[in-house]
Amino acid sequence: MFPVEQIRATKIRILLADDHPQVRGQLVARLMWESDFEVASVAFDSFQALQMAQSMQPDLLLMDPMMRDGLGLATLRQLRASLPNMIVVVLTAVVDTTLNIQLKEMGIEHILSKGIPTSKLLLELRSATGTLPPSPGS
Repeated sequence: MFPVEQIRATKIRILLADDHPQVRGQLVARLMWESDFEVASVAFDSFQALQMAQSMQPDLLLMDPMMRDGLGLATLRQLRASLPNMIVVVLTAVVDTTLNIQLKEMGIEHILSKGIPTSKLLLELRSATGTLPPSPGS
């Protein structure tokens, strides 16, 4: 199996947007250990997420659309319109049918529960960015 560094020479720049300090801290700490990811910035609310995404144009936005400010879905709509090539992965505590439909209508395919095991989250992030290492024997 080939290391991810050989597949992609540069790190995947991630903007993390979540209003829960513990979630942010755990995600940043875990992503720091991955050689193919770089947490380029962290947003604490939807407004910061919008500003940071537009200014830094990360490769990937990892965002909870259900932040306390109530503007997560509107922010995602704006970002999908202004940065259509930015990869969006949603990580939320509640994934119900209505939210799922709204996100799919925006073209967001990677919708994950915050209860997801870390190994699966990393796999999903790599899948979303197209940087999965080849499977053994390929």
